[in-house]
Amino acid sequence: MATAILFSLCLLAALGLFFYQIWGRFNLLRAAQPAARFDRIPERIRAVLVYAFGQKKFVRPEASIVREQTAGWMHFFIFWGFTVLGLQVVTLFARAYSPGFFLPLLSPHLLGGPVLLLEDLLEAAVLVALGVAFTRWLVTRPSRLFGYAPAEDRLRSHSHWEAYLILSCIGIIMCGGLLYNAGRYVGLPGDAEAAAEITWEPVSRLLAAAIGGASPDTALALSALGWWAHNLAVLVLLNFLPVAKHFHVITSLPNVFFKKLEPTGALSKQDLETATRYGTSRIDHFDWKQVLDMFSCTECGRCSSQCPATASGKPLAPRQLMLDLRDYLYAHQAEVIEKRVHARSSGDGAEPAEVGENIVGPVIRDETLWSCNVCRACEEACPVLIEYVDKIVDMRRHLVQEESRFPGELNRVFKNMETQSNPWGIDAEKRFEWADGLDVPTLETNPAPEYLYYVGCAGAFDDRNKKTTQAFARVLKKAGVNFACLAKQELCNGETARRLGNEYLYQTMAQMCVEGLNAAPTRKVLVNCPHCFNTIKNEFPQFGGQYEVIHAAEFVKQLIAAGKLAIDGSFGKKTAYHDSCYYGRFNDVYDEPREVLARSGAGLVEIERHKHFAMCCGAGGGRMWIEEDPDKRVNLLRTEQALAADPEAIAMSCPFCMTMLSDGIKAKDLEEKVQTLDVMEIVDRVTAASKS
Repeated sequence: MATAILFSLCLLAALGLFFYQIWGRFNLLRAAQPAARFDRIPERIRAVLVYAFGQKKFVRPEASIVREQTAGWMHFFIFWGFTVLGLQVVTLFARAYSPGFFLPLLSPHLLGGPVLLLEDLLEAAVLVALGVAFTRWLVTRPSRLFGYAPAEDRLRSHSHWEAYLILSCIGIIMCGGLLYNAGRYVGLPGDAEAAAEITWEPVSRLLAAAIGGASPDTALALSALGWWAHNLAVLVLLNFLPVAKHFHVITSLPNVFFKKLEPTGALSKQDLETATRYGTSRIDHFDWKQVLDMFSCTECGRCSSQCPATASGKPLAPRQLMLDLRDYLYAHQAEVIEKRVHARSSGDGAEPAEVGENIVGPVIRDETLWSCNVCRACEEACPVLIEYVDKIVDMRRHLVQEESRFPGELNRVFKNMETQSNPWGIDAEKRFEWADGLDVPTLETNPAPEYLYYVGCAGAFDDRNKKTTQAFARVLKKAGVNFACLAKQELCNGETARRLGNEYLYQTMAQMCVEGLNAAPTRKVLVNCPHCFNTIKNEFPQFGGQYEVIHAAEFVKQLIAAGKLAIDGSFGKKTAYHDSCYYGRFNDVYDEPREVLARSGAGLVEIERHKHFAMCCGAGGGRMWIEEDPDKRVNLLRTEQALAADPEAIAMSCPFCMTMLSDGIKAKDLEEKVQTLDVMEIVDRVTAASKS
């Protein structure tokens, strides 16, 4: 009876404190801006099964590329150990009041035997996983856990005591459960239920053998010690969750459920006509899903470990950005709840007062936001599907559209896009000069094409990338494809402006471009630029532009399969293929370029970081147009990664990647040794005109 009373007091106090803390966090969600995340329920359930319960981001084979498999399997066993051992927690809590309690149908004489076996084995597996975790924290001490310099110097200065506390609590829970089982068996030698349980518990049985020489009273005391240690550790852990990084234990499943279902490469469309603000600048501007992201950060560092800005020494680390936002949110929790929830409930329709200070500058530095390549490598790595890029772009929108505070070189870029419909500022009348002497069909000369070839600004104006455009045009003609170009009537799609935060300029350009495309006689659009591909395919539907967008490698693969393009396979160079972010992570285009290269006779070798884990070339997110310090250039890092494969050629399918990697090869003075070629240039070299 005394045990039941004492445990009841502990339980009531712990649950009271826990629900008090959870209620505060829940009210933060209620106070946040609205977000539409309750659609497409079957897809959301599938995401929970795959990413949360299936632990896909932890145990996928590709994790070997970034050497995360050991840590991934460690987390897998800890997660499933806790999930299954939830049954044990309920059982041991209930045994404060009924020593022989079993959950319905789970006694060892019914279905409980296999469950007890699974629980016992998982306790041992979790202890092994904890050994791996403690080794990482105390011995190997990887930067992914402690923080990357210089962007995460603030994190690096922490003691990380909470990690040790959480791991210790988990260890006590596991050991306490085993000790409870073993001591109960030894202390109750004639008890049929205890004997039936231990029959299914091999690890507990080994521990029972170790203490088998103890008296029944001593064994029962050890069992009671295990019971109290187990239950109190659960209650301590429960109350520590809402105030530490392990809050993700509670929030990660809903965070995965409410994941972004729009195309990965699509940014949100801002309602510029009715908006009262044009970017995110205060902590109460974030919507409830973005707040849930802040709650769910596990501080695992997978995001920062993959970030090209972090790797190149810039002030951005996605983890630190998320923690800075979360810490500021927690510091202003009472203010957020009071000024937002109460204002909304008043029903007077007045705009609620702002909360705190402008976070862009004092909390999140301008330089941090401008360091982002918008490559979503952080999101690809995040096991709980946190969305970083949209927050960064929303804060960039504030800097550009509300503060006019951005790197000086962007003044010229924005003006060039406004006046000449291209970032270079080259006369728009010269957009079709790349086709001089090639007899490329236009809508004037071919008014009924099956395909429209959208070239894009880089392919039309940049001298190096004109060669790629010309190569693809020749390939199309060799295959007898019925296509046409918009020629001088082609307009920039504005992609660069959107990612730099100039949503107003982007929408103006996008609407004009959509009008031009809609006026064309076909909805089949060919592109050889992943930035254009992503924008036309995934973002133009926001403006009424619905097209069948086909990237060049896929189309060439179709032409080869149909016998319309004859490839002699004579290229013969050892070739490393660089995955662009906008084809790869944004649109899952990985295999087609490799298959086309293989058919062309290229001896393919993989860069160590490839496919899902490929590093950005450094041009994404508008950084193509922002000056970089010589010692912080992402393109040099990516070039070094490509050169480590010892290729004769580096192939790619992106004009921006072409510029950045070509510059990297020049900086290494290796132009005579290593070629940088677009996949279509290689195809053009090894194809002959179709006989059909």
